[in-house]
Amino acid sequence: MPARFALQAGERVLVSTRAHGLRLLRPFLVLLLTVFLLSLAQRALELRWRPVAEPWTTVRVWADAALLVAAAWVVLRRCARPVLRWWRTRYVLTTRHLLLLRPGGPPVSLPLAGLLRVSAEPGRGPALGRRDGRVVADFGRLGGLRLEHAPEARQFARLVRDAADAERERVAGAWAAPPGAPGPGPTRVGRDAVVAPRPDPYRPPRRPWV
Repeated sequence: MPARFALQAGERVLVSTRAHGLRLLRPFLVLLLTVFLLSLAQRALELRWRPVAEPWTTVRVWADAALLVAAAWVVLRRCARPVLRWWRTRYVLTTRHLLLLRPGGPPVSLPLAGLLRVSAEPGRGPALGRRDGRVVADFGRLGGLRLEHAPEARQFARLVRDAADAERERVAGAWAAPPGAPGPGPTRVGRDAVVAPRPDPYRPPRRPWV
């Protein structure tokens, strides 16, 4: 499961999603190529090398086993692992925070009250009717987030912008409350956030799911 996060009092989840399924295209192509090359290598051995005496028959068995082990390693490393990371990584928008939940690390959580700007950039490659893209959120000195292959990127960015406007109004009202009223809670910024003081949201992204 992805890293869990605790909602503050009165906080609600608005959007909880994961990267577009197009992100699985590379693992799928790697799987097809691996199966093709394994079949080709096994067929070549069958046609070109058929030993009938020791120790070559044993060498042939070990060669077949080595091919299977190599193919399994590629599938686990380049196919199963990216798919698992894709499944366990989520983009979450609440009424107070924008979060990146990923396996193997704490959630990256940034307060919407500190949002400076958010934009949706088109995805790489031809459009072909795609609606996914990169959502870039700049939080000034707090850092920022780049959410790759966010589904419905333009709509997601608009929801972030609207939620940030509502949160700033809420925070302004909270500071105008009588003394002793609780203010906004603390925020944790993880290693996937853009470093202050002046983050550049248009630099190449860092992908935590390599």
